[in-house]
Amino acid sequence: MTANRNACAAALIAGWAGYIGLMAVHPTRLGGPALGHVSLNDAVHWTGLLILPILIYGYVELGRRLDLRRPLVLLAVCTLIASLFAGMAAATMSGLVMAEVARGAGEFPPETLDALRHLVFWLNQGFATVHYVLLMIAVGLFALAWPNRPSDLGLKWGGVLAALAFMAWLATGTWGADVHSVLAVVVVAGAWSIVAALAQRSLPDPA
Repeated sequence: MTANRNACAAALIAGWAGYIGLMAVHPTRLGGPALGHVSLNDAVHWTGLLILPILIYGYVELGRRLDLRRPLVLLAVCTLIASLFAGMAAATMSGLVMAEVARGAGEFPPETLDALRHLVFWLNQGFATVHYVLLMIAVGLFALAWPNRPSDLGLKWGGVLAALAFMAWLATGTWGADVHSVLAVVVVAGAWSIVAALAQRSLPDPA
């Protein structure tokens, strides 16, 4: 059964356009502007949780286009799925759990609430870091697995260099899971994935 190239393109383009848009308006603190009972924080994280399964589908279709029987392609898909599950955990911590902790004011001693806020924040940062590290590794693996077509050499080696550049940034200790650093990663990974989504339409079906 061959992959659906149009569904792959639609899922990756729509998913990444939505993800980049969400990170562009991501609040830097809990709450933010609200419409009724829905705050910007709620809207961003709930929408993100709905977008991530669309991206998983798009990358599974991309893996099928590149031939899931190849170990490198299968490893890329597995790494990407693990990344997006970590992303869902990070969004849950920041969007849902932290909001419940904030509503606990008055029910617990201030020092208990402060400890809970720190714990949830650290969990969010941990899951977010895993999400973005695995995301860039997956981009590098997908790029390495890309066919050596002359027209796609920029896509192939651009993805590899982007992954290596992120790892170098991470190794310096200056990268953190703050909104601005994350936005840079999301733009790079999203741009590569959208170009890949368009390029995969002209790939031959796996033999």
